[in-house]
Order: sequence, then C-alpha cells, then structure tokens
Amino acid sequence: MKRIRLWSLFCILLLALGLTGCGADLNTFTWRVDAVPVNLDPQLAVSSEDVTAVMHLFRGLMRLDASGEPQPDAAESWTVSEDGKVYTFTLKEDLEWVWYRQRNQDYLRAVTAEDYVYGFQRVFDPETGSPYADDFSCIAGSEAVRESRADPSTLGVEAVDERTVRITLETADPEFLTKLCLPGAMPCNREFFDSTEGSYGLSSSSVMGNGPFYLYNWTSEGLFLRRSSSGSAINNLRLVLRDPEDTASPADRVRDGSSGAELSDTAAEDLAQIAYTSRTWGLLFNCSGEDNPLANVSVRQALASAATDADLTLPSGCEPAQGLIPPSVSYAGESYRATVGSALFTASDPVPLYQQGMAELGQTTLRNISILAPEGSDYTQLVGAINARWQQLFACFFTVRQLPQEEYQAALASGDYQIALASLEPSSSALLDLPSRFDGELAGFSDSGVHAMLTSLQAEPERVNAQTVLALEKAILNATPFAPLYCQQQYLLVDPTVQGLGFSPFGPTVDLTAATRP
Repeated sequence: MKRIRLWSLFCILLLALGLTGCGADLNTFTWRVDAVPVNLDPQLAVSSEDVTAVMHLFRGLMRLDASGEPQPDAAESWTVSEDGKVYTFTLKEDLEWVWYRQRNQDYLRAVTAEDYVYGFQRVFDPETGSPYADDFSCIAGSEAVRESRADPSTLGVEAVDERTVRITLETADPEFLTKLCLPGAMPCNREFFDSTEGSYGLSSSSVMGNGPFYLYNWTSEGLFLRRSSSGSAINNLRLVLRDPEDTASPADRVRDGSSGAELSDTAAEDLAQIAYTSRTWGLLFNCSGEDNPLANVSVRQALASAATDADLTLPSGCEPAQGLIPPSVSYAGESYRATVGSALFTASDPVPLYQQGMAELGQTTLRNISILAPEGSDYTQLVGAINARWQQLFACFFTVRQLPQEEYQAALASGDYQIALASLEPSSSALLDLPSRFDGELAGFSDSGVHAMLTSLQAEPERVNAQTVLALEKAILNATPFAPLYCQQQYLLVDPTVQGLGFSPFGPTVDLTAATRP
C-alpha cells in the first residue's frame, strides 16, 4: 500500500510539473484571466481569453505590431489595386500546420492559400454563425453567401495558386488590412475541420494551428502554449485562471514574478506600464416596454442633460466623458475623441423637456423608478449626486439598487433594470463598434434614423470617417439611450524586463509573438 501511495505522489508531481511548464529552457509569461478559454475556433473566438489564445495559435495574413499597426504575418508581401478593391497576398514559404504538442505527423503539412479561402468561407457560412461576418461584409459576394443565396465558392476570396490569396472587395475599405488581423481572418484546413465532426476548437485533439505557439496543455485551471526556444524570446505562455482569493495587488503579482503583466486601476511607477482609456461610464436607460416612461425620448433627454451637468465627484483616475466612444479608439493614427471633440447631448434648461415628457405621458412626475449600480463607495456617491440633482430640478427621487458585482452583471445582462450606472467598452478599434450596439441590441433601444445612418455606413465602409461617425454618435446620444458621464483610465502593468509585448485594450488581449525577456 505504501509503494502505491508513493508512486501516486510521484505521478502527481510529474503531472504538476508538466502543467505548470517548469523547465530550465522555458522563458515564461503568465497572463491571468477571468475564465479559461473555451473555444479555440478562430472563426468563433470572441472573448478576450479565446482571442488571446487564438492569436498565438494561428497566423493570419497580417498581425498588429506593438504600436497597433498592421504588419505582414503569414504574408510575405501584398499588392493593392488602384481602386483599393483587390488585395493580392503572397504567402511565406515553409508555413506548416502543427497539431497538439506537435505530435500528429499526419497533419504536419504546408499551409496553403486554400486554407485562407476556407477560413473566410466559414466566416460567412450561416451554420458557423461567426461574429466576424459584419467585419468582413465588404468582401465581394459575402452577403449572398451569408444568406445562402450563393455557393461559398463565389465569395471574393480565391487561391490563385498554393501561395497566392486574392481578395476582392465590393467597396474599398481603408481599414481592411487592420481587419485582417482579426481571428476571423485566420486559416482553416478543410480536411482537418471535417475530421473533428463538429468539435473543432473545443478540445486539445481538435485544434490544429499554424501560429508562433502550439497548444501544450488545456485544463480547467488554464491554457498553456509553447514554442521552440530562440534566444531571449518568451516561449512559454500561461493563460491561468485568476484566483478570487488572491488578495495581492496587481502590481505586487508582477513584482514577485507570478505574472508577466496585470491589468490595474492604479499606476505603478516602478513597473513598465501602458495607460489606456477604453471604458465609458454612464447612465443606461431601459427603453423597452409600452408602459415604460423611460421609453419617452423627452424624459430621457431631460434626465441625461441634468445628470451630465451635475457637479459630480468622479472616481480616482477618471475624466469627464465627451461622448460614447472612449479616447482609446483611434482614426488615422490619432485619437478619434481628441479629433472630433464632444458629442454629448445638452439642453440649456432640462426642466421644459421633462415637463414635455410628462405631458406626453399624461403624468405629473416619475414614480417607482430605481437606479441599478454596482456596490462601492464611489458609485454610491456618484448616483447620490445625480439623484439629488434630479430631485432638485424635477421634484422626483429614485431609489438606488446596489448589488455585488456578479449579481449586478447578471441584472444588466438580463435587462433587469430601469436606469443603470454602467460601463461600455468597445471590443475592437473599429469606429462603429460601440454605435452598432444601439441598433436594437442594447437597452431595448431602436431608432429608425440611427438604423438608417448605421446601415449606410456599414454598406459603404469607405464613408466611415471621423465626421460621419460623429454624426452617428450625436444621433444616438440625442435620442439618449445612454448618457456618458466619465471615462475610466486603466493601466497594463508589465514586468520591466519584458520587451516587444503587443497589447490591445479592446478585450483586452496580449500578443507575445515578438516579446522577449533576458
């Protein structure tokens, strides 16, 4: 019996060493995540954890560098036609598919242009349900394929030969090279995909990548990726589940070496850090329901204007919002927000607006309205100041409903609120990301004018620029489903010995492709 126990302990020790990636030749970077990746299918990956994993396991035609600019990845070179509609990419030589732990020799084969063609066909296959179909709607024939009115082979993506991919657009898109860095543009080997029989990307045995890293282990505690050792390059990436009982600060976890980088609400001058502002906090009005007084535009405009004009003490590290889109979103290399200025709805006197809304509703004042907010003294103070302002101007007082974070998020997701203090974060750097959520998706809001403007810009991406998006943003905020209050600055704290780390606040995600640490 004792021998059996000793042997069991020995096996457990070996397993632990394998899972944690210990080894003299490993240069390890740990990124703590709120959830272990669950889907490594690039055409479906959407959570920050899934996207981070996919970015390392797969190689698209282009990849964002550390400054956020698209650079060739699997592509050796490319050309663009004079009208900006035809992109021709030449693949690098010796690109290979690699299976789990590099063990399956049956699938160690060259990556070809057909793999990129099939990846795009899957994006528009209705059975896939890819979240990236809208991003690539500029590709010729995509609408017909997406609606099952045309064969996938008619899509404007073709393999000229084994190393040449040609993509034809319906309309020119100045952001197309950046979009090619999205997971949806990653390749997919048709034969391997078919062999997984519906489980593609859902288990270690059903993942085959062509990226800089390969899948080493995938457990309930984390995802572990590796690549061959090369000088000071980081070759061991650990996406490890965040421990809710770990009370150490993000900065301390970076300092003690247990994390390569951490997200934080506060700066740490002794660490390398990236400051970013990609979260806009404001009041989200639930517009749904026939008998809902907040479905009245005049009422929302009055409440929003009064709240925006209130004397608010903002949480530390925050600044007044100037619109829906936060400062981290850029256009033509500059902050969109700094370029266009404010998009806020303001009324010189919100009282007449409120009275107009009440008259339209046949009421004298609002009653039985509650404000949902997360627990925390900063939120209590903020909502209290807004409530006091509304009482002063409109003689109405709303109850405040503060919930623990998990319950608060559940209430938001289910629409169980009337007014909510909530934050909005873009999931990508696309200018239309946040505005597109207000097209019948968020807070029960719908507006024919907003829908027409958004549909027009999506159909003609060459018209998407700072001024056309500003007009759309103002149309949304004038209808007031959301009243922006402040933007929250956050920080990525990084081990100062790490160089070349790619980071996107949209997700957020990290990219270790070019990262080194001596």
